[in-house]
Amino acid sequence: MAFSNSVSQTTFNTDRVLRAAVRRAKVPAAQLSSEDWAIAQDELYLLLSSLSNMGVPLWCITKVILPLYEGVGAVTMPLGVIDTLNQNFRRLQEVTGTDTDTATAHKVQFASATFVTSVGILWSATSVPVSFERSDDGVTWETIQTETPLAVTGEWTWYDLQSSVAAVYFRVTATSGTLGFSRIYLGNNPIEIPLARLNQDDYTSLPNKTFQSSQPLQFWFDRTVRYPVMNMWPVPNAAAGVCQVVAWVHRHIMDTGTLTQEIEVPQRWYDAIVAGLAARLARELVQVDAAIIPQLDSDSAVATAAAWGEERDNSPTKWAPNIAMYTA
Repeated sequence: MAFSNSVSQTTFNTDRVLRAAVRRAKVPAAQLSSEDWAIAQDELYLLLSSLSNMGVPLWCITKVILPLYEGVGAVTMPLGVIDTLNQNFRRLQEVTGTDTDTATAHKVQFASATFVTSVGILWSATSVPVSFERSDDGVTWETIQTETPLAVTGEWTWYDLQSSVAAVYFRVTATSGTLGFSRIYLGNNPIEIPLARLNQDDYTSLPNKTFQSSQPLQFWFDRTVRYPVMNMWPVPNAAAGVCQVVAWVHRHIMDTGTLTQEIEVPQRWYDAIVAGLAARLARELVQVDAAIIPQLDSDSAVATAAAWGEERDNSPTKWAPNIAMYTA
């Protein structure tokens, strides 16, 4: 018996998802107008968006590093964040050396081989794409990673390096444009302390919401439209200005994009997405026989339940009872 000898190499792009859903609804693709295909794309977007109300897909858990500023208690989340799952206040140990600056690069020579785990850039102009590099001799450079920050004058952007190997030289280079910065912070040995989450009533009951400290301890998560906000307490002071909040957040699935791009779901979810989209299209497309809607709904429910049933990381579960005092 001959096998393909390939695994997960089939490209299931947006166009293929739409056509598979239309076939489930028993509608020939040739009968659909351009408006119908646009409706199908909208329904796919709504279906993917609705998954955030059902649970937390594992692939939509993302680490974000949020800067802190003196006297600013409101820490704004990136666009697309739904909720924060785990969050820590982080302090780094700064590493320094002899600095050499040009219009496009900031180079640091350490006294001895030193490892860097995190880089912060305080921009004095609009941010530009950068690369982080290390070298043992200052001549041959190894690129660790590249980033495309989105920041304006006066804003910090922070990055954790994908690998940390001790080197004598470290360099931040603008891959295009001019590297305009007020400060570049190189750090290692991070210390992270969990932040406690307050509910709205407890936060609004705080007697002094503007009290400042070098270490925020708690926050209220205000789930506003588009950009949720972490309201920190105490408010960061000047010493906390080179610290960060490291949060693991639940975000939306990526936008559907073009018909030739893939939707951001793992292969195990394809059948559930196609089944769910077919059930939605049955209510939108006039070409669909209404008699098959109950069957499409049933197929969608079964496929979606199976997909959510496998949405687990198989890690051990730890129970930590909180036994408090009580009175009869």
